[in-house]
Amino acid sequence: MSYDIHLSIDSGGPEPATVWGSWNYTSNCGAMWRRAGADLAEFEGKTAAECLPILVAAIRRMEDEPATYQAMNPPNGWGDYDSLLHALRQLADAFRAHPKATVEVHR
Repeated sequence: MSYDIHLSIDSGGPEPATVWGSWNYTSNCGAMWRRAGADLAEFEGKTAAECLPILVAAIRRMEDEPATYQAMNPPNGWGDYDSLLHALRQLADAFRAHPKATVEVHR
């Protein structure tokens, strides 16, 4: 199972238009991002601008305490601290680029 995150805007059409997507990462590392303070599922329906400070703070916590999060690497090898940190930074960049977009989370 994984998390897929897209950013969309209401363009006036029948469906929102995707402006960025998709971010995909295994849910095996969900405990890491939740411990860092960013429950990605809770981003659903919020703007990227609302979610960005939460995500940035979580990234900072992970950077400040790498051993804590490395110890949480899934034993099955699907995801790890280093690749998650990289992926979260990419997600933060997308949130910065599209602050008014709505976050869509699919799991």
